Amino acid sequence: MTRLRRSATPAPVAIDACCLIDLLASGRAEEILRATGYAWHLPLAVQGEVQHVRRPDPAHAGAVITVPADLSPYLASGLLTQCQPDDPQEQARFVRYATQFRSDGEAMCLALAEVRGWMVATDDRKAIRVARVAGLTVISCPELVKAWAVATKPGRVTLVQVLSDIQTLAQFRPNPTMPESAWWSKQLALVP
Repeated sequence: MTRLRRSATPAPVAIDACCLIDLLASGRAEEILRATGYAWHLPLAVQGEVQHVRRPDPAHAGAVITVPADLSPYLASGLLTQCQPDDPQEQARFVRYATQFRSDGEAMCLALAEVRGWMVATDDRKAIRVARVAGLTVISCPELVKAWAVATKPGRVTLVQVLSDIQTLAQFRPNPTMPESAWWSKQLALVP
């Protein structure tokens, strides 16, 4: 299990589209990202991939609508910092990883993390596997949500709502091999 902790200098993390979409679906992405204490970096390719999010339809109970994703508040506040491959080494790593993935987001996250010594936040199983082979530290949505829950101690109803929204709106359920998958399932099983 990866320990999420605050330090004097926040550890930099490149966040992938799948993980960011999962957190946006929670309705509490800003709180969750801030609670981890990391310095969050948004690769331009990832920003391009995060176009829409699903939200509950206010006009029809139980229905879901798709709305444009708005990352501008996160960028304006400095919570997310845009990044891209800036030098030949980063560009070469990006090209190498791009041959392994269907989208450029994962490739750019891994390239920047590898060259700059950053961590990677992703829920994509292949990206996790490739990152670990490259020796990168990976964190996932369940770890981030648990860190938020430990730091902020939301009520049971709030925590279950966050987990349920991620599952319903982002259509993400932790793989049983992911860190904190058992914690996630336990929280949902405790619903009265």
